[in-house]
Amino acid sequence: MHRLARRAVAHCTVWILVTSLISVATATSDRDYSSVAGAIDALAHPRNGSQWSAIDYLARHLELSVPPLMDMVEKQQDGWIYACSALVKSKDARVLPFFIKLLSRNFFAKEPDGTRKRYGLGSKNGCTEIPFVFGGVIASSLGEIGDKRAMPILKDAAIQGDPEVRRNAYRAMYALGGLSLDELFDMAKKNSDPRVNIADLITSIGWASIHSNPRIAMEIFDRIIAELPNDEYEVASAHFWKVQCLEVLKRYADAMRECEEVLKFPQFENLTWQIRAKEPELRAVVQQMPR
Repeated sequence: MHRLARRAVAHCTVWILVTSLISVATATSDRDYSSVAGAIDALAHPRNGSQWSAIDYLARHLELSVPPLMDMVEKQQDGWIYACSALVKSKDARVLPFFIKLLSRNFFAKEPDGTRKRYGLGSKNGCTEIPFVFGGVIASSLGEIGDKRAMPILKDAAIQGDPEVRRNAYRAMYALGGLSLDELFDMAKKNSDPRVNIADLITSIGWASIHSNPRIAMEIFDRIIAELPNDEYEVASAHFWKVQCLEVLKRYADAMRECEEVLKFPQFENLTWQIRAKEPELRAVVQQMPR
C-alpha cells in the first residue's frame, strides 16, 4: 500500500478504534475470573472485550500473573500485546528491567541467523519494509511505565532500531520528558530521521490529548498548521482533529469553520468524506443554539 494511503487509513480509523476500545473496556469491567490461568486465556482468546477485565484481574494478582505474562510476551504467544498492557498496569518492579532487556534484543526484525532483515530492490524480503511490531510495542510499553531509567535503552533504540521501533522510542522519550515537543518539531522541519514520519508522530501526540486536554491538543494542531505547511496531509489532519477538539469544547460554530478547512484538501478523501458526513450534524446543533 502506498505510504500516503497507509497514513490516511491510520488517521481515518484511529479515533473510532480508541473510542470503541474504551467503550468495550467499560462494558466488561464487571466480568470476573476465578484464576490467573483463566484470565490469561482471555488475553489469548478474547471474546466480547473480555481481555480488558482480564487485564484488571491479572494486575490485582501480581505474584501469580507476572511470570506467565512475561513468558507470554517473550515468546510472542497469542495475546502478547494484551499481556504487555497487563504488565504495564501491574506496576510490578520486575516489569521495567524485563522490558529493558527485551528491547535491547529487539531493535530490529531479524533473519533466522540473527542478522538484521534487509529490504529493498533485489532483496529476498522485497521493497516494502514490514513494521517490526514486537520491538515497537516494547518501546511503547517503556514509555507507558513512566520510569526514566528506560531512557538509555530508548535512546539506543532510536538510533539503531527499525523505523517502527525508532518512532515508538521517540514517542516514549517524549512521554518520559527526555524529548520535548519543540525538539520533535525541529526534527520534523529538518527531516532529521528520514525513515520516521515525525510529523505524524506529533499528530498522534495531539489526538491522544483530545479528550483529556483538548486545548493542549488544539495548540499542537495549530503548530502543525503554522510550522509544517509543506506537509499537506498532516495539515489537513490537524484541521480534521481540531474539529474533534472543538466538539469536545462545544464550540460548534468554530468546528464548522474547521470543516471548511479540511475540505480544501479534496485529495485526502479519507478525511473529507467524514467531514461531509459530520457537517449536517454540526449545522443542526448550531441552528438550535440560542442567538
